[in-house]
Amino acid sequence: MPLKHLPNRDDASRPPLFTPEEWRAVVRSLGLSARQAEVVGLAIQSKKDKEIAKALRIRETTVYSHIKIAKARLNAIDRMGLAYRVFERFRAVVDCRHPQK
Repeated sequence: MPLKHLPNRDDASRPPLFTPEEWRAVVRSLGLSARQAEVVGLAIQSKKDKEIAKALRIRETTVYSHIKIAKARLNAIDRMGLAYRVFERFRAVVDCRHPQK
């Protein structure tokens, strides 16, 4: 699944939020399409719909729809809740791969 827009930090001196492998694992566990995952990845970086649409070359209404679907699937009320659910799922994926001793 090619994911062109992984969630990164805007400050280049900081490490990315996820490695490509981690992000793919999170996306698989979320049950989102590749495009929905790209939109969510940009949304959790606090990008506005207009910025996401421009980056992905899609309409703002499409961005809004993808975010709405993702929020419904993850039972999130808003974008902050969506980001929380993504990181919550990330922790679950990491815990499954690296159980504590």
